[in-house]
Parts: sequence; C-alpha cells; structure tokens
Amino acid sequence: MKKSFLLSAAVLLACAAAAQVLRPSEAVREREARADIPDLLAGVWQGNDRLVLFGKDGNEFAAVLRVFSGRYADRAAAPAAYAEYATRDRNDATGRAAEHIEISYITIAENVSRTAGAYELQILYPGSREYAYVPLAVIGGDIYLDFLVKGSARDGDYAVQPPVTADGSPDLEGFWRDCGAAAGLLVSPPSVKKERTGYYFSGGTFYHIRYWETDMPYTYEQAGFTDGDQSFVVDKYVRSAGKVYTNCTGRRTQIRNIKKSSELPGTAHFDRDGVICAFGSPYLVRLDGRENRADLQQLTDETNAAPRPPRKPVFPVTFPDVRWPDYDALDIYDPATWNRRMLDVGK
Repeated sequence: MKKSFLLSAAVLLACAAAAQVLRPSEAVREREARADIPDLLAGVWQGNDRLVLFGKDGNEFAAVLRVFSGRYADRAAAPAAYAEYATRDRNDATGRAAEHIEISYITIAENVSRTAGAYELQILYPGSREYAYVPLAVIGGDIYLDFLVKGSARDGDYAVQPPVTADGSPDLEGFWRDCGAAAGLLVSPPSVKKERTGYYFSGGTFYHIRYWETDMPYTYEQAGFTDGDQSFVVDKYVRSAGKVYTNCTGRRTQIRNIKKSSELPGTAHFDRDGVICAFGSPYLVRLDGRENRADLQQLTDETNAAPRPPRKPVFPVTFPDVRWPDYDALDIYDPATWNRRMLDVGK
C-alpha cells in the first residue's frame, strides 16, 4: 500500500513537472516597423568617416562617406529623388550609382520625457531579400551602438515611468538587457556580434550576464542566479539585430558563471530618466541646424571644394649638410687666421 502511494505521488509529480514544461509560454508581441522617422533621429548626423541624413521630408535616408582621410565626400547612399536635386560626382572614388537603401524604424524603448530612445533600424539593402537590423540609441543628441535598456522585454517596448530614489534621482537597480549588436550603420549589411552582456545592478554591485547567439525561438522565459542568500531573475532570451541570444543551454533556467564587479566597464552614459545606458564614445553626433538634403549637400560641397594639400614628393628632398665654422670665435684682426677662413669656405 505504501509503495503504491509513493508510486502514485511520483507519477503525479512527474505529470505536474511535464505540464509545467509543456505549458505554452506568453505570446511574444511583434514589433511594429514604421516608415516614419522618429523625431529623435531626424536630422543630419556626423561621424568620424561619414555624414548621415534622416530626412523627415519623404522619410529619406542618405549617407555620405568621407574618404581619403576625410578630404573627399562621396554620396554613397541616397534615394532616387536625390539625383534630381543634385548631380552626383563620377570619379575613381565613387561607385556607378548611389545605393538606394530602404529603412523602417522599430521602437525598442523611449523614456517618458522623450529625450532619449532606443530603436532598431530594419534595412533592406539593394540586391538583398532579407532585412538587416541595426540597433542604436539616442541620448543627449548623440547616437550610440553599444547600449542597454532597463527592464524585461515582457514589460513592453515603451518604457513606463521609472521608479525614483529618496532624493528624486532615477532608480538604476535591476536588470539591464543588452540591445546593441551591430557593427555600424553602413551602406552594406554590417556584421553582428555573436555574444552580448546583460547586467543586473544591485546595491552597488554589477552582475555581468553572458548571452550567446542561439537558434532557439525567442520567448519571454526568464532565468535566475544566486549570490549567497540573494536571488535574481532576468530574461533568458534577448533579441537584437535580428538575432536571438540566451544565457542558458537547452531548457535550463539556472545561469552559471556569473561575474560581478564594483563598476561598469568603460564610460557609461545614462539618460535623465534612467531607462537607457550607453557605453563609450558616440558613433554619430547631431549637427544643430542641419535637417534636410540641402544641408547635407552643402556640407558635401564644402568638403569637396576645400583646397587639397600638395602631394608629397616621391623622392624626399635632401639638403646639403654644411658645417659652418664659428667665425665669431676667430680674431678678424689676426693675420694668422685669414688663411684658415679661406680654407673653411665651401666645406
């Protein structure tokens, strides 16, 4: 009787566990891609080697590459209507025609004050049938490619009012998911990183959570880890740049090999509401007062009209190395030094 009861209990527990595993997860909300350019992205942006236009007029995208150490500006990507506005130079530094790139915009998160936002650009390059994705964040008039978004993706793409501390500053503690994975906003499909790092902020400690690319479908499933008597829960999956990343293998939900530190790596930039965190230097900087194709074309013409420095000679110019004696040290009134001065001339 006792064995029968234990067997029945084991069967019930196994069934309950199976039901827990097979229970359908929460449906993932599809992100909506829109053709309208977000207000935070509109305008002309400048980087180390390029100018980028997100034009509100016609929702156009154009990119000007500054080649030859920034001395020549090539309008490498532009809509077809741009050719009617300004002719494009044809020379050894340019392609036969400008690339016509189609972009739609997906909002990942925006803070309540609408001063910062994280977006994913859905890009269709010429000759490609599949979309490429470039996540980026806008904070304080700067665009970053390496950034975090606070909270679980289950809570929605648009950020709600974040909690604040006793002194009124944003509460930064909690889970921060890594959403930046693309190498850049290029005129060809960019490379995408195979690993990402999420973070959990707690009491001045930063827990580093490694994510790696996986073929598993994206869900809102969560995983956890412990540190002493403390337990933390984070997203098991993160989606970025059209890829899915996980922090656990298979159906596991326990995260291993958690690293922790007392500070974040590199320079961190937070928005005023504590919703988005970016790392490093800006990828692009907004040019104030530049908003449309006319401003972009003016910058292009100014770059190409600037005088070029003279070319360096193939063979460097050499000058004779002549040793001139110090005649001031000689007594000009002493006849014994006259012949010495004559011999030194020309040496």
